[in-house]
Amino acid sequence: MDGAASDARTGLIWARKGRGRAARALRTLLLSAGSPAAVRALSPEVAARIAGEEVSAVAPLLAADEGREIQEDARRLAESGARVLFLTDPGYPALLREIHDPPAVLFARGAPYPDGPAIAVVGARRASRAGLDAARALGAQLAEAGVTVVSGFARGVDAAAHRAALGAGGKTIAVLGCGVDVCYPPEQKDLLEALLASGSALSEFPMGTDPEPWNFPVRNRILAGLARIVCVVEAAEKSGSLITARYATGYGRDVAAVPGSILSPGAAGSNALLKDGAIFVRNADDLLAELPEEERRLLSRRVAAREDAAMPAHLSPDAAALHAALDVDEPKDADALLSATGLDAARLSAALVHLELEGLVTVLPGALFVRPRARS
Repeated sequence: MDGAASDARTGLIWARKGRGRAARALRTLLLSAGSPAAVRALSPEVAARIAGEEVSAVAPLLAADEGREIQEDARRLAESGARVLFLTDPGYPALLREIHDPPAVLFARGAPYPDGPAIAVVGARRASRAGLDAARALGAQLAEAGVTVVSGFARGVDAAAHRAALGAGGKTIAVLGCGVDVCYPPEQKDLLEALLASGSALSEFPMGTDPEPWNFPVRNRILAGLARIVCVVEAAEKSGSLITARYATGYGRDVAAVPGSILSPGAAGSNALLKDGAIFVRNADDLLAELPEEERRLLSRRVAAREDAAMPAHLSPDAAALHAALDVDEPKDADALLSATGLDAARLSAALVHLELEGLVTVLPGALFVRPRARS
């Protein structure tokens, strides 16, 4: 068995045996040894000493289990096209690695996990029309801005956010409460197929795991760990989305919420988050403004690159120079644009008219100018 196959088999074993104390031991061993192969090379006694556990707690992690259950898992892994991500792998989500209890093993399907900012949009399965509309608007707006939309693939708000992000040409990540080779809810098979074409589905549960109710609170910590901000669109007082929000707070991540009617029990939980200081969300700009400055700049550069690629070829040289000087997030006045472009006042005015006719500049109050956000 080659190294990649051995690592995959190891991941299948660890997914089944690395729970509770063994999960903590496994994280410690991986981070100390640096790779699955290096962990496998340890004796039980050395592994126990590194992990600070008894030999009986770590020995099952080092066993070469070739039992029927692992053989079935290997078959499912191959048939679904899934892959194993270890905590120490370069392709493991970097933000998730920062939490205190990241899964040592993840199963992934679809595209490689994207780099760049990620925001979770979560909410009620039985969402109101207003909640679904809000989820669609946020999913699309965030995707258009270049943010990866993370959600839990549940009915209602989650599915609406995933679909809207895909419809806007963006990337979206589904964190499943079942095996990565299981589609739940089953009626969302088309959504899963579309999502896997450009995004990823992730799960820490063993292959073939059914969507048991107790799996979902566990997976919610991954949702919170993947995202810079967790935005709750609509949630009742007792809601899985509030569990995700609590995880986010514990991890030092921001929590945001969309306001709902004070008469709606389905919005009582999300409204309570706002009362307790969550970010008040009217649109995606309220979320984007809370991202770290370096991530906002990254998004601006990506948007500018997309706009440049889509810029009409027939723009005049002056209009092209002005377009390059405009910014999506930072409004500029005429003096700043004169300095940036080297144009005189008459040529700048003509170039502004040209861009206005093309829809490539937005004029703000106070004679300030910005690039409009690109639509994918």
